[in-house]
Amino acid sequence: FVKTSTLFFLGWKNTRPTKPPKRMLATSLTSSRDDEEELVESMLYRTRQVNQITDEIKAASTVFEVDDVMLGRVTPSNLVKLLETPVFEMNQKGKLTLSSEAGSTCRSRTEAVQAVMEDLREQGDISGWRDELLSVSSNFYDNPVFLVERAAIPILGALEYGVHLNGLVRRESAKEEMWLARRSATKSKYPGFLDHIVAGGQPTGLSLMDNVVKECLEEAGIPNDLVAKGIKPAGAISYET
Repeated sequence: FVKTSTLFFLGWKNTRPTKPPKRMLATSLTSSRDDEEELVESMLYRTRQVNQITDEIKAASTVFEVDDVMLGRVTPSNLVKLLETPVFEMNQKGKLTLSSEAGSTCRSRTEAVQAVMEDLREQGDISGWRDELLSVSSNFYDNPVFLVERAAIPILGALEYGVHLNGLVRRESAKEEMWLARRSATKSKYPGFLDHIVAGGQPTGLSLMDNVVKECLEEAGIPNDLVAKGIKPAGAISYET
């Protein structure tokens, strides 16, 4: 599936909090401009490297579409599980779609797909359940075709969106440091790994800015007034997994 992440930077000038946010580490960014350029190139290389699904994987997967609009790609094992339910079926073009059982409205489709995903969860096929609904559509700005539990997005190979934030501290000497978080050991994905200072999925019903403000408080204990003073949009990246 494809994940698009909107990037933000949060900066502190000449000082840093008396106590670092929970689970945060401070690390020097780079020692010279040459080192910085080398680091950025390395990061961009890795981003490009993971931004293309191989032809073999594409050939083995099945397109998932609704009303002739492509919404995702489904692996062979997940295809079998979905077709065992009355909510999914193959159309005449050989693509996976929703059956008439799901209805034709966003609400009816959401309820039908959610019931399938809850069954898959009980069978152990979906872990890390969040009780958080994400929009499923072909484009960020399109109206959702339906909503689905965040942990179930990979089953459908659908687009997923999120916000990521890096926190920078600029010393009086002009030296910059970056806050790094260490993920909880109980996380369902990448437990114990280093991560952004703040990152989170983009739920339905929230703007990007409102979401990153919410995540700052939830994940790093950064108060809203500090976020409002220092936050800056920095672009977006996308990658396929």
